[in-house]
Amino acid sequence: MNLHHCPSCGCQLKGFEPITLGNVSIDGLGQIVFEGAILTLPPTQHILVDALVRARGRGLTRATLANLIGPDLNDSSIPKYVERLRDSFRQTDPNFDQIECLRGFGAYRWNMRRKVDSIENLPSAKLTLFQAA
Repeated sequence: MNLHHCPSCGCQLKGFEPITLGNVSIDGLGQIVFEGAILTLPPTQHILVDALVRARGRGLTRATLANLIGPDLNDSSIPKYVERLRDSFRQTDPNFDQIECLRGFGAYRWNMRRKVDSIENLPSAKLTLFQAA
């Protein structure tokens, strides 16, 4: 198991431990499941998703993300990697918007979106919209 600490907030970024955050999960083998589909991502994108999901909504700076990818990576290249990552998720969900850029902080965070499998999982207030009159 790899254990990293974010220098910004001190949160622990643990690898190879199962985690679920809304509609995305990472299993013990490191497979990323988004909206019920297993995503096959390049290693760099996989590292980014793993770090952002494990941070549980806390912002991770570009420097932190660059250090996780590799010691020789310049943090100015992180926005391009994030854009490629967003494109990968948009192949599954064209409206994907869960990676937020924290402008002014030079950081990114994963915004959790609740997984909705079926109408039974919707709050009861929304169920009334679907009931026959």
